[in-house]
Amino acid sequence: MSKAKRIDPSTFRRATILVAEGDRSLRRALRDVLLGMGFPSIVLAGTAAETMRRMVEQRPSVLLLDHKLPGADGLAMTRRLRRDGGDLNRLPIILMAEAPDAALVVAARDAGVHEIVVKPISVEALVLRLMHVLHTPRPFVTGPGFIGPDRRRLGERRRRPDRRVHPVGTLDGDRRHYPGRRTGMDRRRAS
Repeated sequence: MSKAKRIDPSTFRRATILVAEGDRSLRRALRDVLLGMGFPSIVLAGTAAETMRRMVEQRPSVLLLDHKLPGADGLAMTRRLRRDGGDLNRLPIILMAEAPDAALVVAARDAGVHEIVVKPISVEALVLRLMHVLHTPRPFVTGPGFIGPDRRRLGERRRRPDRRVHPVGTLDGDRRHYPGRRTGMDRRRAS
């Protein structure tokens, strides 16, 4: 991982992670991985009722939520948390799903999920998602039809000027485009 993408280790040391996963072996594997990453406090839950109880008792920093958690759908749980108010409605949620399609990604975003990680979970993907929610969180939005993290990514919020080719003979960045001059793109198209 590049230096710019590293998390301050103290961020992990201060965080409590609640792993809400129906599969017992995956729950334990995630606990072991998170402990290895430096998280001191990992809370495990196997059902929706147990997850809600643990959230109230432990006040976690992040919720790793199974999309198909026994007892409730992960998206329904997210919507409920966002609407209920209180301390937990701003809790960062990382949804774990097997082969999420575009419809699930949109539904998760609209429900108020911060990030999605695909099962089977890679350690690198998990680290990146945790980095996003702990180290560089998105602003939280509360509106009439939505409660959750800003749906736009940082790159979308910082729109760059359009870098398309300008009319012939004008500057585009630091390169001039002249009529009849072949660029690398033209050479690749010709072959």
